[in-house]
Amino acid sequence: MKYAEFLKYTITDFVLDEDFIKWVQHPSQETNDFWSAFIKEHPEKKQIVDDAIYFIKSIRAIEPDISRSRLEQILDRAKQADPPKNIYFGRILKIAAIFLFLVSIGALLYYNQRTTKPFPIEYITEGTFEKGRIILPDGTISEFETEQTHIQQKADGELTINNDTVILKDNLAGNEEHSLAHVIIPYGKRSEITLADGTRIWLNAGSQLSYPLSFTGSTREVYLAGEAFFEVESNPNMPFYVITNDLKIRVTGTRFNVTSYPNDQTAQAILLSGKIGATRNKRFGRSIDVNPGELIEYRKSDGNFTLENVDVELYSSWINGYLVFDDEPVGNIFKKLERYYNRRILTDNIGEQIRFTGKLDLADNLEKVLNFIAFSASFSYEIENETIMIKQKY
Repeated sequence: MKYAEFLKYTITDFVLDEDFIKWVQHPSQETNDFWSAFIKEHPEKKQIVDDAIYFIKSIRAIEPDISRSRLEQILDRAKQADPPKNIYFGRILKIAAIFLFLVSIGALLYYNQRTTKPFPIEYITEGTFEKGRIILPDGTISEFETEQTHIQQKADGELTINNDTVILKDNLAGNEEHSLAHVIIPYGKRSEITLADGTRIWLNAGSQLSYPLSFTGSTREVYLAGEAFFEVESNPNMPFYVITNDLKIRVTGTRFNVTSYPNDQTAQAILLSGKIGATRNKRFGRSIDVNPGELIEYRKSDGNFTLENVDVELYSSWINGYLVFDDEPVGNIFKKLERYYNRRILTDNIGEQIRFTGKLDLADNLEKVLNFIAFSASFSYEIENETIMIKQKY
């Protein structure tokens, strides 16, 4: 690529460069590696590159297959409106033309999309620790080893973990900025949490939840990475929000399940009762209403939502100790079992080829569960050093 030329590029140059446009619209491993290395070696160009990416994607949001010729047409239209007096001014005008074009069709909303609620604690990936833990605002860390842990938060800041009382060293419950508690659940464990307002949350394996010790102000906000089932205590005057890196869900009082693991390609919410509104966790995101029996899914690859009617039991049964599947690819099933049992499962590239319908009792050990799936699906498995290797039968 034109490495030396890129060092001299302005935003306009990047926006009009065919190689750059091709990378933004159709990235490959090779081009991703190139631009990652370029930005790493020349951090002063990062902001310019980021701005150019946003311009191209903003227009592409309106015209998915925008071409170089179409981009030139947009710029030519701007030049005809007011011929530039010099080259530098011409470049500025081109950028202004793109900017005005985006404003005129609403695409500026995309350009300005930034995470409005940054996640308050870094997600800890699987395998980092074996015990569950809760980190309190005063820095106190309490660990627990039980597979199913019950946590109850009281409005005065006091909480209990499996009937053991934990009291804050400092009175931070009334200070919203510093009053978040962080519950971290590793693979192989789960937790049931009761918040100060009476809301109940079932937190699944490999998940993290951050919540205030007490709710003040006009809203109730919690932060989720992973999967959780919510029974929200109704309070129309203080709406409840579940915030993930990808979604922001507005609630008044309802029962629903949210799955938003950072390493998954999708995030989703399934509503059992009540009503929720879901949007991207970005500025100016359009809220989509979700009714009982509906699933809303957000695809991280293209930023699009889908909404469909589903059997809610397929997505909420885990809180009752079993999983239900209907023609589900076994790769998705094994991912859930990995988290629930804290065991590594390698699928030998058959995850999408084999499907399973049935009910799995999570009270059984993993080997029994795998035998049950294998009875109706065409695979076998071997166990080596605590790793389970799935093999397709021929």
